[in-house]
Amino acid sequence: MTDPVYDWLRLPDGTRLRTARLSSLGAARGTVLLLAGRAEFIEKYTETAEAFVARGFQVVTFDWRNQGLSDRPLANRQIHHLTDFATLVDDLDAVHDALVAPLAKPVVLAAHSMGALVALLALARHAGEPGGRPGRYAAAILSAPMFEIHTRGLPRPLVAWLAAYGCACGWAERYAFGQHDYDPAEGIFRADNTITSDPARYAAFHGPYAARPELRVGGVSFGWVAAALRAADRLRALPLERVTTPVLLLSAPGDRIVRADAHRAVARRLGNATLAEHPEAKHELLMERDSIRDRVWGDIDAFLAACPEIPERAAVDGVA
Repeated sequence: MTDPVYDWLRLPDGTRLRTARLSSLGAARGTVLLLAGRAEFIEKYTETAEAFVARGFQVVTFDWRNQGLSDRPLANRQIHHLTDFATLVDDLDAVHDALVAPLAKPVVLAAHSMGALVALLALARHAGEPGGRPGRYAAAILSAPMFEIHTRGLPRPLVAWLAAYGCACGWAERYAFGQHDYDPAEGIFRADNTITSDPARYAAFHGPYAARPELRVGGVSFGWVAAALRAADRLRALPLERVTTPVLLLSAPGDRIVRADAHRAVARRLGNATLAEHPEAKHELLMERDSIRDRVWGDIDAFLAACPEIPERAAVDGVA
């Protein structure tokens, strides 16, 4: 495997996204477009990217706007702000067109949490392309998708009202109630954390935050909350049965970051979905302890092997 090649992509609105590409040695089985979750950055996915490269894929990934080292326009760079998730779908399309389309086919979309929400919105956007199926992606792997956020015990209508109230007051770019800058104490592993049961993989996220403060992202804005709730409402209204791309939906039933019941509801509506639940896992299924993570990768390997457009590794390498 070669080292990542980092670069920048300037979007039509002037925003710069930091990008990275990892290439496998020899002929590529295809290309994986890897999408991070909220507040995350390219380096957090090193182990996941390397696992795809070991399976014969080249990998393209990037930092979403307003996180990682991509542009953050607010004076307080830690406030995670967004007005509409359609903006991120546009960004994903721009990355695909500029960086992925020229590379080896087929293309697999692999995404976590917030990135998985954007991935499904993109699949739905392109479901009506010529030929009756999306031409962009041969398959999609969605890990703990953020189809519906947890509202921490508050009724969803109340959260929606508070978000709308904050935006109406001109506070859209301010932290929502209860949100704040990143606290370094969050980097201390505790067994009751909501992310993973693996201390080393927990450190893969929070360690770079300590070493490189410019990567840090705090909580979300009133605008982000309102946008996330609208995106969830939009998913319920979309004709997801038209999305015939094979989708593997990885879910942790006890997830405390996103709602796992939304995973089951969406899986039932998609035209070609496989739901794989891992009851022992927390939110970060791909960063769990080995006993869980190995089973998750077993699901991924079986899924990719069953996708008709994705060649076997042996066929790529010329090995019988």
